[in-house]
Amino acid sequence: MKLVAAHAELPVLTPLDALTFRLEDLPRQLRKIIDDALDGNGLSRNQWRLLAYVLRQEGMTQTELARCLEVERASAGLAIDGLERKGLVVRSQHPDDRRVWRIMPTETAKAMLHGLRSTVDEIYAQLFDGFSESELALLGSYFERMAHNIKA
Repeated sequence: MKLVAAHAELPVLTPLDALTFRLEDLPRQLRKIIDDALDGNGLSRNQWRLLAYVLRQEGMTQTELARCLEVERASAGLAIDGLERKGLVVRSQHPDDRRVWRIMPTETAKAMLHGLRSTVDEIYAQLFDGFSESELALLGSYFERMAHNIKA
């Protein structure tokens, strides 16, 4: 497959366009499916992602969470605010730096984990149906290579 069209032929759409368009469509479809599935819990996919990080490593800071989610610190703060209003996280002052707040999951969030995990795992099972472990590992390595290629 040619990566770049020769100047003489200049097609409107190339096979790489079709592949890239599909690659762009999948995350959009996945976001919608996950958002719809989590809606019954009053969470969005972004809130689930942030909550998952907080449940995995209690006491992360807003800056650390923003880095994990690859969003701006202010965007992470808005998501934290939403989860705090829902009673799923609390801000706790850092013991060594009064300017820094650690984000802690509440008991309510911990109690929701099993149901949330089941919901998301069902979606993943559907998404990756028919893939072997080796195919998933290969797919992951391809994604890593693509991410590395565009970080220039």
